[in-house]
Amino acid sequence: MTYENIKTGILTFLVILSGFLTWNIWTYQPDYEVVNNQKTFEDISIATQKEIKKIVKPHQVIYHVNGKQFGSVDNGYIDDVIGVISRWKYFDIEKYPGRISEFNEKIAQGENTEVIFPDEVPIELYKRVLNIDEKDMPKFDFDRIIINSETQQKQEGIVYFFSQKNQEAYVSNVSPSYINDFTNHFYDSAKRLTPYFLHTVSDIKKIYLPTEKVKMVLHTYYQNPLESEQFKEALFTDPSFVQRSIVDGIEEYTDDASKMIVDTDTNMINYVNPVRSGDSVIGTNNVLQKSIEFVNNHGGWTEPYRYVYKDDFNQNVLFRLYSKEGYPVFNQIGMSEIYQHWKQSEISRYVRPGFHLELPLNPDVVTKTLPSGYEALEYLQSKKDFRPELLQNLMPGYYMTEGPENSLILLEPGWFYLYDQEWRQLIWEEELNNGLE
Repeated sequence: MTYENIKTGILTFLVILSGFLTWNIWTYQPDYEVVNNQKTFEDISIATQKEIKKIVKPHQVIYHVNGKQFGSVDNGYIDDVIGVISRWKYFDIEKYPGRISEFNEKIAQGENTEVIFPDEVPIELYKRVLNIDEKDMPKFDFDRIIINSETQQKQEGIVYFFSQKNQEAYVSNVSPSYINDFTNHFYDSAKRLTPYFLHTVSDIKKIYLPTEKVKMVLHTYYQNPLESEQFKEALFTDPSFVQRSIVDGIEEYTDDASKMIVDTDTNMINYVNPVRSGDSVIGTNNVLQKSIEFVNNHGGWTEPYRYVYKDDFNQNVLFRLYSKEGYPVFNQIGMSEIYQHWKQSEISRYVRPGFHLELPLNPDVVTKTLPSGYEALEYLQSKKDFRPELLQNLMPGYYMTEGPENSLILLEPGWFYLYDQEWRQLIWEEELNNGLE
């Protein structure tokens, strides 16, 4: 091999190597991680996350026994009931074939248990609590689960999902062994619970009220303000661009579009987010799920809040604080509520308390005895200008007020009624008006 041949071979190799390296540079694609534009909340946890069954929760269990009603609102008792029925397997869910008027009569007269929710619940969401795994299950809302205890001569147990608002029912089957166990554990001992009576509010609305006086405990808590900076980090897309200002006790956080107002007098937080046009609309069965996920994303369940209301058309959802005994807590300016309004696919408004209730102060238990359901109903109906057709609900509960020191929160027992879409406190003449009505 001559020197010229060797030189030519080396040059040829270098040309080929150069071409190969150039091709690799042009075609090389580094293995970058996929960047998600959506804001994450992994490092933001204001309080805690909660399971659906702790948020979407019944407020009352009623047993129909020999034409009479007995029941409970006790928090632990309701948890026990849900714990049992969530382990059942539900199958063959279909729309109730009969007339709803006959269905209502049958429920009131038969051996049935009503598990009653504050408002309509989408089955698509609640099937995560119950053991439902049907591919072709119909979509519907319900506000009560009705368990029929008459299974002696039936091949399958029967559980109904009923909506008072829509006046429709769906029937499902479960194993009769589940019903028998439920009857032995809960239904047969129902007479030991609080006696109730049925009051027909309208053709489609019925409520259950205690026949005896209601004894309730007064509660006092320390009010611990939450960190506004944590909500800034959780709610704004890019917290580094958020500007903070304070004027006359009002703390404002703003970026180029959104605003969060923190009222240091009431410790209320109001977040407003103008929504862009052109986004996809949340499905009617999805707004409640989105609302729960939104609060879970920043661990916003600072208290035992429960879902109490949704408006699918206007995309509003409301959660309310409940006492440890299982009574709802009311307040005129929303200090006991979490409110969300959605537009299209984004949160548009988020209003909530900016404080946490800590260290209950009850060294000596103080109780208050409320009038019975009969007395409350009679007094309400005797009020001047009262219109029965505007009454929607009536129940015992608590009113939240600030104590003599702003660091204290008081929960005071009382009767409350939903009248013309607004919750009001029923005030007897000898009581002072605390501002809810």
